[in-house]
Amino acid sequence: MTGSVTRAQIANYGIFVAFALVVIGLMIASPAFRAPENLIAIGRQVAVLGIASFAMTFIILAGEIDLSVGAVASASGVVTAMALAAGLGPWAILIGVGVGAGFGLMNGLLTVYAAVPSFIATLVSFFIAQGVALTLTGGRTILFDADWFRDFFATGSVFGLRSAFLWLFFVFLALWWLLARTRFGAHIYAIGGSQPSSRMLGLAVDRIKILIFTMAGALMGLVGMILISRIGNARSDGAVGLEFDAIAAVVIGGTALGGGTGSLLRSLIGVMLIGVLNNGLAILNVDFNAQQVIKGVLVIAVVLLDRWARGLKGASA
Repeated sequence: MTGSVTRAQIANYGIFVAFALVVIGLMIASPAFRAPENLIAIGRQVAVLGIASFAMTFIILAGEIDLSVGAVASASGVVTAMALAAGLGPWAILIGVGVGAGFGLMNGLLTVYAAVPSFIATLVSFFIAQGVALTLTGGRTILFDADWFRDFFATGSVFGLRSAFLWLFFVFLALWWLLARTRFGAHIYAIGGSQPSSRMLGLAVDRIKILIFTMAGALMGLVGMILISRIGNARSDGAVGLEFDAIAAVVIGGTALGGGTGSLLRSLIGVMLIGVLNNGLAILNVDFNAQQVIKGVLVIAVVLLDRWARGLKGASA
């Protein structure tokens, strides 16, 4: 019994302990890391990864996967920047979100009605979105002059908090409420736990999955706008690769890849852990490839720990 409780506690609270240990270790290793301005910068830097990871949490909870998020965010950012450069003003925001939502809707329709596995469907979207962005930019960087836009999405501040961080905060609150306090959220958990059982209970499985993918796409439109606001321009590859860090953050946070288990709060801790690692390892001048290895090992360790805990529960049952 004692051993069972100990293993369960490790599975439940290991991510929090790991986060604390990493932060403490980096603070000891680098005075630059523990500088207040750097800690504040981390909060700004994780806005893009955080929102992408929240979207990924919904998708994985429903038993699916999305490999297109980075490319869709890049394409949305490019289209938004071009709309701003063309003088469309606030309409550029709707256009950017619409592009993201359109790709998300395509992912949902391919997965649900064409019965294409989400891994393949979103990989197709990845290539299409990347191709669209490359075609529109011609490989060039798209510049735009819209200080109001940059202030609204990234560089502005309210009570000392940057706009990008505020977007992360409010998106987290809205999605946490949707997932933890609504029937829609409960249905997502049910679908991820057992899709056949959910259909037998009369849940609108297909419609819910399409809504999740579309919502994720719209959030990638927002991510694209935050990204181009931070750097002041748009590139066709601006967010490519984001999907891997997002999946890593969600898995590290304890969301089961099979669906049905996880929470947005734990994904947020996973995001902070990835963000702290990226920042701290860069400050320590750790080679980028070595950083990827470290994150990969961390993901494997978390997955093995999760299987270990689940295997114990199955044996004790």
